[in-house]
Amino acid sequence: MFPAFAQQDYSIAKINPALLEGADAVIRFSETQWEILSKAEARSKVRIAVTILNERGEEKYNSFQVGYDKFTKITDISGNLYDASGKSVKKLRANEIADFGQGDGADDITDSRMKSADFGRKSYPYPYTVEFSYETRDRNMMFYPRWMPASNPKASVELSRFVIKAPAGFVFRYKEYNGAPKVVITKNVDNADLYEWQMAQQPVEKKDDMYPLPLTDRIPMVIAAPAEFEIQDYKGNFNSWEDLSRFYYTLNAGRDKLPPATIAEIDKLVKDAKTDHEKIRLVYKWMQARSRYVSIQLGIGGWQTIDALTVAGKGYGDCKALTNFTIAALKQAGIPAYAALIRSGREASMMEDFPSSQFNHVIACALAGKDTLWLECTSQKVQPNFMGTFTGGRSALLVMPQGGRLVRTPDYKAAQNTRTSRVRVNLEQTGTGQIETQVLYTGLQQELRSAVLHGINKEEQKKWLMQQINLPSMDLLRFELSESMAGEPEVTEKLSMNVRNCATKTGTRLFVKPSLMARSFELPADTDRATDFYLPHSAYNFTDVDTIAYTIPADYALETSLPAFKIESTFGLYEMKSSLLNNQLVCWRKVVINGGRYPSKDFAAWVDFLKKIRKADRAQVVFVEKKT
Repeated sequence: MFPAFAQQDYSIAKINPALLEGADAVIRFSETQWEILSKAEARSKVRIAVTILNERGEEKYNSFQVGYDKFTKITDISGNLYDASGKSVKKLRANEIADFGQGDGADDITDSRMKSADFGRKSYPYPYTVEFSYETRDRNMMFYPRWMPASNPKASVELSRFVIKAPAGFVFRYKEYNGAPKVVITKNVDNADLYEWQMAQQPVEKKDDMYPLPLTDRIPMVIAAPAEFEIQDYKGNFNSWEDLSRFYYTLNAGRDKLPPATIAEIDKLVKDAKTDHEKIRLVYKWMQARSRYVSIQLGIGGWQTIDALTVAGKGYGDCKALTNFTIAALKQAGIPAYAALIRSGREASMMEDFPSSQFNHVIACALAGKDTLWLECTSQKVQPNFMGTFTGGRSALLVMPQGGRLVRTPDYKAAQNTRTSRVRVNLEQTGTGQIETQVLYTGLQQELRSAVLHGINKEEQKKWLMQQINLPSMDLLRFELSESMAGEPEVTEKLSMNVRNCATKTGTRLFVKPSLMARSFELPADTDRATDFYLPHSAYNFTDVDTIAYTIPADYALETSLPAFKIESTFGLYEMKSSLLNNQLVCWRKVVINGGRYPSKDFAAWVDFLKKIRKADRAQVVFVEKKT
């Protein structure tokens, strides 16, 4: 057994002052003890004590949750609260620990449950310390704990430990990342092997980072995983991606049988299709129309799918079930297809050099000759082969009978993620303008508009659009959002507005802004940087092309030259052109930004690029009232 946790002095006076600077909370002590009993079973003890310094720290650390299911049993939970001097003022009572299912409602079917507790918000003066501990017994050995002692940039760390205890000679796998401390291996009194990692006296970063690297590239962490494991009647190993793929395939083999009526339906659906591409699109649209997503976390750790017969009859399933059903339908249509395990989420990433269970989603990969079409089977509206920010531009593990391999889902470059606007402004002598806009969004740039279109009602859509439009004294008269379902996904936005002070009226002059309604750029506070910086592809890979046509009052004449700019950089391109014919001022603006990871030596160049764009966007065209 592990030794019992020792009582500590949680007086705030004991904290190194350096740990308080800029912190919302101080992690006084955090320890995860993971004891491997066999290939099939482990137990863990977790304790964390956090001194909460303000409301933000309280929001993050005042409560705790621990999940359990038929493979994980919680054997003990306790909690204590201490005042600033370290005196115990409250103990967590059993009736204060909530126990509830993890499903979100009708669209969740799960045997997972959660225990949750907290000491109440704003009930105790800052600073105070909360301490939580719990023990579990685990029979799902596909998953080992991951240690990330400094994952919250606003919480300093006084002491954090990660300990794995294993029978003598027991083989498992681990790896340290991003400067995590190296393991110290010793023997216990019972001859068991002890692996220990420790971090102490870690302050918070002194500056907020506008361009942090992805979490997996910057946070010290230790990942552990089994070499061999057992769960129920299944045995497997995660020594390689091929092994992991083979285990998932074996776990779900034979679950792709379709009922005769569904087979006949598919045969009829594709009988006149001319190409494999057409077959894939027909089957995918058919699947979307006859099924819906329901989160189902039953079976072996939520990894074993509901069979295709059940999905065909019930019309619903989770990601793995709908993917399995789609693949079965594609195979009936003569299309080779495979499940692919992936880590979903905006900017989600994984450690490709450490085979382990890092996935939270399943998609389908269909083959049409030499082409690959990716299918998100949980959505009723997304286009085939569009992965977007949810699963695009990352590695996925193909599940194949003899073991699969990591492959890349589609990337979305700047040229694919476009915003193309056409704006007409009828400008009055007072500076008030009547504005008509039409904006076409494609690629990643259409995702947010699509979510608004499908996710909220008209009134809420109007409120949302008004928050996005950066114009003073604006009245939104009419708006329309529409979506194209042919080819690549597109959303068109049409707006009609009255805008007071659309142009600035000063005496006899009108100051007109060529970059009206264009995307603005925030400038970082300084140009000094010691580490690489990251422009997330989901936010920074884009092309904006804006054309704005002003109708200038007839009794005004041009006083200044027309602005023209071209700024080229490693990070992208900025262009602006203007023309004036009669009383029609037409301004054209193009911005291309290339996201990605850049070395610290290029940061000053990035800031300079932004400054030049901001300066160009401040340019104005001045018109003066004609003398009579």
